[in-house]
Amino acid sequence: MLGDLTEALATIAEVAIGLAGFSGIVVVLSRTFERRLTPLERYRMFLLLVPSLATSFLGLSIMALYASEVPGAMRIGSGLLAVFCFGFPASQIRRTIHFYRKVPELFQPPVLWGILGGYLTVGVLSVVHASGLIGVTPAIVFIGLLWPLFQSALQFARMLFIRPLDPDADD
Repeated sequence: MLGDLTEALATIAEVAIGLAGFSGIVVVLSRTFERRLTPLERYRMFLLLVPSLATSFLGLSIMALYASEVPGAMRIGSGLLAVFCFGFPASQIRRTIHFYRKVPELFQPPVLWGILGGYLTVGVLSVVHASGLIGVTPAIVFIGLLWPLFQSALQFARMLFIRPLDPDADD
């Protein structure tokens, strides 16, 4: 059981790093080198890279705790996931509102609410799991790790296919 769980956590971390690396390469190759990233491009890259790298960091941290047979490793991992799932979206509210007003064509409210709802759901599940109100189950941890990874993949697709109508709108 230990081997399967650590392998699954390592695989999630590897996929997250791969997504971050591949998306960085695509972004660099798709832009001209005559200018720096605009504030909007930096915001969009941030929304892609932070969840992806956080998934990798959290997955490897939980794997290390579990492999070291730390008592309550899954509950500690759920607590870390809860902090991220509440903290990351909260930290981006002002920036999201700012860019929503400048380039509304990039934002679809159902998608925004779906992403926020996903983070809140995973955060609540993680708190419930970390507090011991439900039994120890790796499934909650895996759901918690996969949600930010899904959000990163969605952001990657949105960066590729959904562009601002006015390329200078965020300058």
